[in-house]
Amino acid sequence: MPKNETAAPLNAGNPEFRYGLAQQLFSATPGISAMAIKEQATKLMNCARYLNHTGVMLGDHRRVAASHHLNEMVRVLLDKVER
Repeated sequence: MPKNETAAPLNAGNPEFRYGLAQQLFSATPGISAMAIKEQATKLMNCARYLNHTGVMLGDHRRVAASHHLNEMVRVLLDKVER
């Protein structure tokens, strides 16, 4: 959205209401150890692996897509931790 435009109100007539605005789903909170963050990232990666495996076996493309989204979120989270 260009800087000079204002955001449309979130109501049922607005397409952004249906899809939602881009939000930061994961963030690294200061004070939490890198080891704890990596442990949580490992759990998310295990969920992604499970989704991918079951999605492929069942032919469910939504599960496979969800696994790719989780993998990307974990990658972004770990990139933030490394900075």
